Amino acid sequence: MKKYFSIGETAKINNISIQALRHYDKIGILKPAYVDLNTNYRYYTINQFIYIDLIKYSKSIGAPLKNLKNVLDDKDIYKMLSFIRKQHEELEKEIFRLNNMSKSIKNIENKIEYALNISNQNEIYFRDLDERFVVNTLKNIKDTKSDIEIKSRKFDKILEENEIMYEGEFGYFFDLEAFLKKGTMIYSSILSTVSSDKLKYKFNYCIENLKIDIKKIPKGNFICISYLDKDREDAIDKLRKYIIEKKIDIKEVALESQLFNTIDQLENGDMLYEIQILI
Repeated sequence: MKKYFSIGETAKINNISIQALRHYDKIGILKPAYVDLNTNYRYYTINQFIYIDLIKYSKSIGAPLKNLKNVLDDKDIYKMLSFIRKQHEELEKEIFRLNNMSKSIKNIENKIEYALNISNQNEIYFRDLDERFVVNTLKNIKDTKSDIEIKSRKFDKILEENEIMYEGEFGYFFDLEAFLKKGTMIYSSILSTVSSDKLKYKFNYCIENLKIDIKKIPKGNFICISYLDKDREDAIDKLRKYIIEKKIDIKEVALESQLFNTIDQLENGDMLYEIQILI
């Protein structure tokens, strides 16, 4: 078996640059096993390749190389084990974060596709919707659109710290009694859907510890109607009359959602809305 590998060979075998190996030598984290005094060429042994792997892993998750250097300098296998365990924990956290992000982005993708494929505007239809989690923020009657946006985003930092991500659905809970009796939309609170495995498996824990009003919208069948802003009154009246005439048994979950069918969410008359009432 070959005893020494040149710096070029070591770089090629381990898929890193020669400049990186020189840098690691300079900062003292990975010294060559042998340096030719005549040529000043650096040589490494195969036993050092595991340390190159550790350096690469540490860099990939943002761990300071000085921490790894301290462990290597101590030559203590138990400290090395502790360091690797901590690296593994950090990696698991990053995997969890990226998995949440992937699910949230996929949910946004699905919402855009759904909105773009709606062909039955101003018509009543039924949707089976999965369980959803929303940040619920009380709405003041004087709130402007800017006020509403600021209110819905004020919990960003807390949510991000707990790997909970917004997933693109925004809207309002409304008073169901006023809707059925008078056809009036009285908005009680603002909702923004969020996504996280923590909410699915540790909902009560999150509610108690995050100090944020997160509500669970149960899965089920919803009676719906979608419409443009200019058709709002007709759509509301149509849905209200249909529920009353058909004597549909409805439950206490009613919301109006802004659909993701346009980029200009605030000023575009082409934006679709959808009323969803759990039945």
